[in-house]
Amino acid sequence: MVRGGKLKERDPLFELVLKWITTAEWDMTLTLREAMAKAEHLIEQHVEEPKGSELSRKCPGISAFFTKLPLCRALDNLSKRIAVEERRFVPPTFSEVRQVFNIAQVYEMKGRVEMLTFDADDTIYEHGMDLDKNSWIVEALCTIMETGIYVAVVTAAGYPGKPERYAARFKGLLEKFAERKYGKDVISKFLVMGGECNYMFVVKEDYDLEEVDWELFATDRMRSWKDEDITSMMDLAEASLKASCERLRLDVQCLRKTRAVGCYPKQVGDRLAYEALEDVAMSVHDALRGQTKVPFCAFNGNLDVWVDLGDKRHGIEALQKYLGISEEKCCHMGDRFTHTGNDQRARYVAMTVWVTNPVETEDYLELFLMEMGGDKATMCATNRRHGPVEGSAEWIKAQVVQRNTAS
Repeated sequence: MVRGGKLKERDPLFELVLKWITTAEWDMTLTLREAMAKAEHLIEQHVEEPKGSELSRKCPGISAFFTKLPLCRALDNLSKRIAVEERRFVPPTFSEVRQVFNIAQVYEMKGRVEMLTFDADDTIYEHGMDLDKNSWIVEALCTIMETGIYVAVVTAAGYPGKPERYAARFKGLLEKFAERKYGKDVISKFLVMGGECNYMFVVKEDYDLEEVDWELFATDRMRSWKDEDITSMMDLAEASLKASCERLRLDVQCLRKTRAVGCYPKQVGDRLAYEALEDVAMSVHDALRGQTKVPFCAFNGNLDVWVDLGDKRHGIEALQKYLGISEEKCCHMGDRFTHTGNDQRARYVAMTVWVTNPVETEDYLELFLMEMGGDKATMCATNRRHGPVEGSAEWIKAQVVQRNTAS
């Protein structure tokens, strides 16, 4: 859901597609299908020869595409559900274009992907929550791992030397492992990358997590980061965060960790204006640009702002190195692909699917399982419950709304 304008919905390629539909160029506009066919063609050209492609000229700085995208086929899928092509007065939205691209990418994952990586908050569970054993997404992830595909959570949450903190966040999945008495062939398929790229954890035989030595997963690029340069970057980031929060009169507290610094509301339950958080993140970007020798990620987490050493590009690269998986066989799902989001850099090293909440993640995993085929995958997909569980607070609220609307 967009609040306070369209800050959360910005992407040059998606906006280009919308421009073809809503803005007259040479006295003509394109239908949604014509625009998708054009984008599909440009992406195909870009995949074959990225340097100097027409798409790179229309969207300067666009990242690599690891596959072609069957956008017209994906549009068929979306149109069956919401009849977007039949609307006469309301043009397609950014969200609908995003969904078409997501569906197309999921189609291309079949038979190709060897590792799925996920953001945590607002992707596999609600912000600040933990993974529930009874969540369908746990069932889906287990089914995917049973087929031999690796699943890794790449999160900004940084708890160095505290595997129990991560175990608590993913307790539902670990409990499911124990309940089913999974062996090493399955539990070895789950990994956690914390602090964007700084801490890696794997599952032990007792279904708990243990930290992997940094030397075993760090890439050559990560090994080149010097302690004094890290400290310098963190000092600058902390100063910029505090100055920006003071300037905007935000009631926050700052926390500095080993390889991260952030700010969040002082009062539990308080929400800060999204635009204010965006301004803080952009201020840090501006303050650190050209002033640091190590990479960083300053991002608006929707409820807070954090600055981490490195970013998810480095985290996913480290996982790929550790497991021996190439970029084109990896897909990352996350909710923060905007300029100040911490999923955006994943586009350089993996296929990506941009979700807005855990329900959308379930939608695309359901589609992926159906595309995979086979008895287990198909059964898992068809067993997904749609809508709130009967008797839950959400279900009761829905009944009240329906009664009041229909009466």
